Amino acid sequence: MAWLADRRVDHVVSLLEPAEAAELGLADEAGAAERNGVGFYNFPITDHGVPSDPVYYRRVATTVERRLSAGQTIVIHCRAGLGRAPSLAIAALIERGVHPDEAILSVGKARGRPVPETDEQLAFIRDFAAGLGRS
Repeated sequence: MAWLADRRVDHVVSLLEPAEAAELGLADEAGAAERNGVGFYNFPITDHGVPSDPVYYRRVATTVERRLSAGQTIVIHCRAGLGRAPSLAIAALIERGVHPDEAILSVGKARGRPVPETDEQLAFIRDFAAGLGRS
């Protein structure tokens, strides 16, 4: 977290579930972020899965997009950076007005491989882009 703070990262968004974070040695990630002046938010999503609350997920994506538009630097992570984290980055780009296909390609290019990881995640992104999950 100190390394991220040194690089002026403003916020970290973790999509890890609590047991998964503990398994990866990240049980105190929020505390480490706070100690280093980095904002932290945890929105747990099951590995290889999709959010259980699409309305709240849209709020998270909108918040990420707004912070990015304000010039903040945000790190979004999950276990491998193939499904959950890229999906949230794609959703934030969609909230910015980027076409879903362009957002998917852009995040995949940045990640260096096709994303998201599962067909279910891709279907979720398509539904997200179609406006499902609006309150």
